[in-house]
Amino acid sequence: MGSHDFFFALEFSSQGAPASLVEDLAANVFRHVGAAPEHAEGLIQALQEATAKGAIGGDRRCDIQFRARNGMLEVLVTSNAGRVWQTEILIP
Repeated sequence: MGSHDFFFALEFSSQGAPASLVEDLAANVFRHVGAAPEHAEGLIQALQEATAKGAIGGDRRCDIQFRARNGMLEVLVTSNAGRVWQTEILIP
């Protein structure tokens, strides 16, 4: 396992955590592995979409996963078990 290898996941409801809190968390993960946050273009929009109210007004569950391995940082955002956004960022 390399010095940056890890897996971190967070699950929350649309009422459970503001998007800004999750954005700050993501920025800290990027700093930890040495990747610039701007490499995750689309993350903020994905978080907003994942936590938006459903068509019938119900709360939505959001999951965000960070997995660093083999020199790459994978970021996955899902909502109510459906994939909203995913990217891979090269770790310098």
